[in-house]
Amino acid sequence: MQLRREVDGLKALNTTKEVPSQGKINADSMAADDNPLMTLFKGTKLSGFVDVGYQFSFNQLNTNTTGPATPIRPATGNNPVRIFDNSDNSFYMHEAHLQLERLASKDMIVGYHIELVGGHDPSVYDGSGVIGVSVQEAWVQILAPLGDGLDIRAGRMATLVGYEVLENISNMNYSRGMIFGIVQPFTHTGVRLSYGMGGANHDMFVMTMGFNNGFNLGNTASNGLFEDNDHGKALEMQVAIRPIKDLLVSVTFLVDNDQVLSNSTNDGHYLIDLVAAYQMDKLTFALNFTQTAVQGVGGATGPVSGPGTRQRLNGIAVYTKYAWTDSMASALRIEYFSDWHGQILAKPALAADSGDGTRVFEFTLTQEIKIASQLVLRIEFRHDDSNQHTFLRNSSPARGDNSFGVEAIMPF
Repeated sequence: MQLRREVDGLKALNTTKEVPSQGKINADSMAADDNPLMTLFKGTKLSGFVDVGYQFSFNQLNTNTTGPATPIRPATGNNPVRIFDNSDNSFYMHEAHLQLERLASKDMIVGYHIELVGGHDPSVYDGSGVIGVSVQEAWVQILAPLGDGLDIRAGRMATLVGYEVLENISNMNYSRGMIFGIVQPFTHTGVRLSYGMGGANHDMFVMTMGFNNGFNLGNTASNGLFEDNDHGKALEMQVAIRPIKDLLVSVTFLVDNDQVLSNSTNDGHYLIDLVAAYQMDKLTFALNFTQTAVQGVGGATGPVSGPGTRQRLNGIAVYTKYAWTDSMASALRIEYFSDWHGQILAKPALAADSGDGTRVFEFTLTQEIKIASQLVLRIEFRHDDSNQHTFLRNSSPARGDNSFGVEAIMPF
């Protein structure tokens, strides 16, 4: 979520060394502090991290077996509810991340933000399937002098939806949740306006509205990235309230007529999202509910596609994390996901399951340790359980999966 993007300790201010002059300085020349361009780059913050991991499934999954392609997600690998680590017994170079940022202020009303990434994860959310370098975010910013300041951003930006984010260093667990990976978009390309009121940082009440190309869900490189695949635009709206210092509540609504997702051209796709997060001294608690519906699309085993049909996906996740010491913390995620008519999680043909819908429950326990107060090491156990045979065990249909994971993140 956009409001959680600031991560303590990740950003280091660039410094430059003065080079002695080799000649006489022109008295009429502009000083560096008087040059708007130099002032902009002087305040640029450079940060980043390297994220690597390993995932092992106790189901001994068949690495040659792939799940079904869907309107929302392409054919995945072994575990259908995992996105960035779904291959069994695999090492991952998840992401090398570099961020440059200079946010606008009253002194300099323009700013920018760039995130360059390379590794396995960008190949998933960019839909390319090729490991390489990508631009996760790139936007320019204007702080218009209206009241406390109207924040205007244009470019490719992180979605407003959800509690989890693409930068896993900001999440509680190694593996991503189901509603993050299956239901929620990752980024949007468009324009976004935000206005905040109250408090020293004007964050007691924040209203956001924007227009973009659509939902970037990782199934096609043109869906929500740098171009549009239909004539319409998606509308995003959010209201975020901080009634007390440590409590944040946000409601987000998205609607569009993206024809990659829907056979209808009349606003056939909508999403509503609720996030509530409470931060105490050592305990963090959060709740995230998301529901989305697609018009004119039938499920793999559900209604036939056509006018009047509607597929619905929803899920709820509860997150909690407790910091035992400055270098050790434990996190727990409990999550429920419902695919009402098998749009995403179709049951295997060989499985004698009843009904056409799929319901999946998962819980994830993660132990986090900081080494030398810098390297973040996570050790994780996860259990997935379904009412249908949507998983595999030794190449045979199964109702669940247990897995073990290790992740190391080095920020700089």
